[in-house]
Amino acid sequence: MRIRSLVNSLKYAGAEDLPEYDVTRGICIGVNTMCIYIILLNLVSGLVFYLLSRSPAVLIGAYAEAALVYGITRLNKKKKFELANIFFYTVINIATFYFSAILGSGSETQLMILFILGLIFFIFERRRTRLFCIGITIVLLALLEANYIYHFIPPASFSVMTAHLVRWLVYVVVISLVLLIFHLYRKNTLLLIQLHTYSKKIQTSLTAEERLNELKNHFFQSVSHDIRGAYFTIGTLCATIHRKMKSREVLSSEITDTLIEASEHYKYMLNYFLEVSKFKDGSLDALQLESFNVSAEIEKIVALHQHIARQKHIRIDIVSSFGFPEYIIGDKLKITRIFYNLLTNALKFTRPHSHINVNIHFHGDSWQLAVSDEGKGMTTHQLARVFQPFATERSTQNPEGIGLGLYITKQLAELLNADIAVDSQTGKGTCFRVNFELEKQLIT
Repeated sequence: MRIRSLVNSLKYAGAEDLPEYDVTRGICIGVNTMCIYIILLNLVSGLVFYLLSRSPAVLIGAYAEAALVYGITRLNKKKKFELANIFFYTVINIATFYFSAILGSGSETQLMILFILGLIFFIFERRRTRLFCIGITIVLLALLEANYIYHFIPPASFSVMTAHLVRWLVYVVVISLVLLIFHLYRKNTLLLIQLHTYSKKIQTSLTAEERLNELKNHFFQSVSHDIRGAYFTIGTLCATIHRKMKSREVLSSEITDTLIEASEHYKYMLNYFLEVSKFKDGSLDALQLESFNVSAEIEKIVALHQHIARQKHIRIDIVSSFGFPEYIIGDKLKITRIFYNLLTNALKFTRPHSHINVNIHFHGDSWQLAVSDEGKGMTTHQLARVFQPFATERSTQNPEGIGLGLYITKQLAELLNADIAVDSQTGKGTCFRVNFELEKQLIT
């Protein structure tokens, strides 16, 4: 247990508090692992090579390398990761040159170059650093070849049998080190892949969160606009009743009936939005198809606005084309909201003592809803921005407008795969047309 604890303390030296997906942590653990393996190799193989060669230089070199490599784990422990990597690379290069010179060209120690090249790509991330180190390794290889020719450092003497044995031991050492660096490189590559995947998940999550916030903002803007509109209707009726009561005028059943209908409409919208708000994304995108009478719903909404129309002396005419089906299948709430917004908009901007025309046309595989007023119309600039959010400027005709009605209307039309268009002439009025596709066969 003590040996295992010692090995683990060396392996994770400096990496204990690093995040799991930190590349530095993987390199640190990898370098420490190679250090442990090289220490064990030098302690064992150094003694073996000494017994075979009887050269103290081999034993001294092996144990000196083991001590230097141990020092690298201490550098990692002190969080000096870059210095530890450079020192490790330098020690391996020096040791390769030293043992190649001592053991001679017949030992094939120069094969350690393969391990060094793998080491470069494992511990260094910058391209320039890798290229620089590869250059140093090539110089090392050239120095080895020069030493084999000129014998600057004389090699140890071996018998033929011992030379063969030394060469095969070198093969074992080099191959094991190369396999180790491949294993560590693959492990770090998998870590990078996991890190990339994790980053993509975070990015996807952030994008989804931004989209969710955007949907929620749109949802609450939509709620605010429609609830304000419905509440304005009820508030206006209450003010009318209050005025009549103060002046001791007779209250007609028409006003109270309209107030009841307005409150029912308000409750219907409020309940719907409360249900929608329970969903995770707060979105109004989902279609809720049902069979309903378009003409009847339009007449109800017109009735809700008659008191406002009477105050401005505006007449609202509803014209339905011949053959229009009594019932269709569609999203009742979205379609009625579209008409509600268009009619409210027309009442705001049409002139007093004028007409608002509501037309419903049936075209076989589609139907059209058109709302036209006799207001002052829109300029070219206003037409270009009419469906943009917050495009409407406050005026005497629209003192509390926030510019979301037509934007929401267009969004609803797009959800229904409907086309919405506007025609306007300055001084004559504006007409909005919405063309709906009959995605389901009508029920007559």
